[in-house]
Amino acid sequence: MTPSTRPIAHEPALTPRPLEGAVSFRKGTPHAMLRTRTIILTALTTLSLCTLACAPRSSGVEARKEADVRFRRTTSLVSFDQAKQAFESGQLDTARKEIEGAIARSDTEAKYWSLLGRIELESKHLEKSIAAFEKSIACDPTLGEPYYYRGIVHQRWAQSDKAIADYLKAAELDPERVSYLLAAAELMIAARKLDEAREVLLPKLAYFEHNAAMHELLGDVSALSNDPASAARSYERALIIDGDAPLVGEKLVAALFSAGEWQKCLDAARRQRSAVVTAGNGKHADIPNEVLRNEGRSLSMLGRMAEARGVFAEECRTYPECVDAWRDLVRASLETDDLKRAESAADRVIALAKDDANGYTMRSMVASRRGRFDEAVRWSRLAVARAPRDEHALLALGLALRGVGNTVESAKVLAEAMALDPKSEVARRAFVGAATE
Repeated sequence: MTPSTRPIAHEPALTPRPLEGAVSFRKGTPHAMLRTRTIILTALTTLSLCTLACAPRSSGVEARKEADVRFRRTTSLVSFDQAKQAFESGQLDTARKEIEGAIARSDTEAKYWSLLGRIELESKHLEKSIAAFEKSIACDPTLGEPYYYRGIVHQRWAQSDKAIADYLKAAELDPERVSYLLAAAELMIAARKLDEAREVLLPKLAYFEHNAAMHELLGDVSALSNDPASAARSYERALIIDGDAPLVGEKLVAALFSAGEWQKCLDAARRQRSAVVTAGNGKHADIPNEVLRNEGRSLSMLGRMAEARGVFAEECRTYPECVDAWRDLVRASLETDDLKRAESAADRVIALAKDDANGYTMRSMVASRRGRFDEAVRWSRLAVARAPRDEHALLALGLALRGVGNTVESAKVLAEAMALDPKSEVARRAFVGAATE
């Protein structure tokens, strides 16, 4: 038998001998059992500690949630800022996309919804706009902005009472924003709620004393309340605060004329004229019609008819479709015996207002001044046919009839004129003159 096939002899296993004095841990002995128990308890304790360390604690979950909310809010603020910048630069689609992204990450921010509402308002999507403003109000009822812009939507829908209520609420929540208060007062004035507008404005006047618009609106209230003197004072204060306030200069001129302050009105009109010329920087600039009218009429009331005629002629050149300008020019031309200009101006009045008796009456007056009484009677009858109860038309007809010798009809017509206005000195003198003939 070869060595490779020779069976290997099994040697007896060597059993280690216990050391002298060592404790025996043989299976089944008390010491072995104690050791096993100790190992198991140690393992369980370690496992328990690991489990406790790895298990999600409630405070940890909440902390992570709060961190996530903070992160989402921070990123939403970035989108909000970008949306606001895009909105202010007129990029409405970009602004809408950014603010919708901000709302998706944090949908309880009132200012986000308010900005979305403004974007939709600017895009003329009024239904979407008001829905966004209402969502903003639901998120934070103490924010004034969404009330104000919701008021604008109501105003566009001609819901004045709702708009006023929103403006007043916005002003209450944000009293530093004078624009909210002014919006409410302006709408009240437009609705002729003059006492309410005054009650809203006056308590705030001391606080916003240096706001030109406050004084302007108080002037509007006074003007519509037939108190032109008070209106003029308010407009003057507004101009002192802001000399470039649009339209206030024109309002002041009109108020001074209505108050009978002819010289002050003339001075204000000429200041306004100079301001318009200066603003034109050397270029041609049209003087406002109201300014020219009141300048000319103030000159007329001051007895400076030749100057008034020049102003009215300028007004007619600048505003050739204005019937009142041509009427004023006829009167000033008659006062200065410029009959040729008076006749052409009267013809223009007739052309612009065929159904108005004034043009025919003025044409009759021109004919009478020239001694053409037959022509004057014809023009006056045309005037009376259009306005049978017009005192001036009847007076012109009565005087023209007297001019042609028809004293009976003249007295009758003049009596009708005097009956319409018993206080008319012109009618009384004409009637007395006709009666004595």
